[in-house]
Amino acid sequence: MQYVEMLRARRVLTWYCGLLLAVFVIVALSFYSGHTHMSDDRSPDQRLSDLLRICAFGAMIVATCMAPGLNAESSTLAITWTRPAPRAAIAWRYIAVDAVTIVIAYVFTVAVALAFLAMFGAAGHLTFDAAIPSALLNVFGVTLMWYGLVTFVTARMDGRGGLVSGLSWAAFSIVGGLWAAPFPPLLHGLITFLDYFNPLTYFHNVTSSHHAGNDVLNLDPSLLTLIAWCFVAVTLVATVRLWSTREV
Repeated sequence: MQYVEMLRARRVLTWYCGLLLAVFVIVALSFYSGHTHMSDDRSPDQRLSDLLRICAFGAMIVATCMAPGLNAESSTLAITWTRPAPRAAIAWRYIAVDAVTIVIAYVFTVAVALAFLAMFGAAGHLTFDAAIPSALLNVFGVTLMWYGLVTFVTARMDGRGGLVSGLSWAAFSIVGGLWAAPFPPLLHGLITFLDYFNPLTYFHNVTSSHHAGNDVLNLDPSLLTLIAWCFVAVTLVATVRLWSTREV
């Protein structure tokens, strides 16, 4: 059952962490071989909450890699459902494995980011700020919202989960980018409506995190995070229901 998803998690984490480490080693070799020196006195202060938000993209990448897990079982459902466990429980175990994998990838991303700052002599200018809890809530809310939407859409598909997960990056990016285009009011309203289902709309990047709201939905950041978590709850419950009641 969930052991299959654990194997998937191990593969994804191996590739993801390996690529991050490779990038870090290449940059480190280039940095130290050039005998470059950065003065700590000239380094501006960096808020830890901003760093945590930047690292969210690593968690999103891993989330979209793990999201097709339940969909991948479509060809072996007849065997999977012979296990002595409720179908819904099997689905929740898959989701739990995926969630833990996303957290591990995110923590590793933050660690590598801190290592980069230390290498460039900027770690001493990293400041702890009051926005750290809200940043973490936003990061995981948006990431799991993305994960939940993909699992929901692919819950009853026979395969193609990986394709849907990959295309979600293009779809969400395009929808978000089209909002600022000078379209007629009717089309602009449609794009705004679609942005309610776009996880990137609820994500506070380094720039928008300093503002009181969001330009697209014009809502307070805390409300955006709450809505993202509501999407998480609804999509995951709906995914488990759809997957556990599908026909073989």
